[in-house]
Amino acid sequence: MKSPVICLHGWCCDACHFDQQVDYFSGSREIVSIPWQSILVDHPGPVDLELAARVVESACQAEDLSDPPILVGHSMGGMLAAMVAKARRLEIKGIVVIDATWPLDQAAAEFFGSFIAQLEVDFPGAIRDFFTTRLLSPDDDPGINADVIERVVQSDPVVGLAVFRDLQTPGRLPRVEDVAVPIMGISSTLKFLDRDNLLKHAPDAWYGQIVGSGHFLMQQAPDQLNAMLERFFCHI
Repeated sequence: MKSPVICLHGWCCDACHFDQQVDYFSGSREIVSIPWQSILVDHPGPVDLELAARVVESACQAEDLSDPPILVGHSMGGMLAAMVAKARRLEIKGIVVIDATWPLDQAAAEFFGSFIAQLEVDFPGAIRDFFTTRLLSPDDDPGINADVIERVVQSDPVVGLAVFRDLQTPGRLPRVEDVAVPIMGISSTLKFLDRDNLLKHAPDAWYGQIVGSGHFLMQQAPDQLNAMLERFFCHI
């Protein structure tokens, strides 16, 4: 039996960002993309990444999957995949972390702190500047990036700020060595995911880099990504 796949979108992004992966794999295995941030918007109380991880767990359980799933997370979704794996409240087969700044080093933490201050002043403006100056590649299809950014700037600012602030909570993100299931790290040309750090703490982890794509590689380079995912899925 082939393991089911649960896809987790990035910060302020959409479940539809995994549409090409869902289309590619749906003929051979169960695959679902969960809109975890939209679910948080409807939550009546305060939200944080721990709540987001529990939302992911609950959504997986509600799917009534045939077997433990592989979690495939992009950016902050990859961080959530690692959190769920560490918590072990849900049995999972492995995780794929796509272009996430994980592990979160001191330099990244300091930059994120400055970005939070910008978000508090001008949420859509700060997002637009961050995405256009730091997340894109010259080889990207500009139309895809423009569509992503226009949707991201319309995200709920309260939830967006809350989960981003929570990245600063000490111990919130697990260490690589805290994840006891197989890991695959996939980077864009921007290399947000630190290969050496990943393999230092998880020598058996898989690592791949997409050629010619910025941060939104699920849409920009689906053929490359799907091939990498398929090989990892079959291996574990």
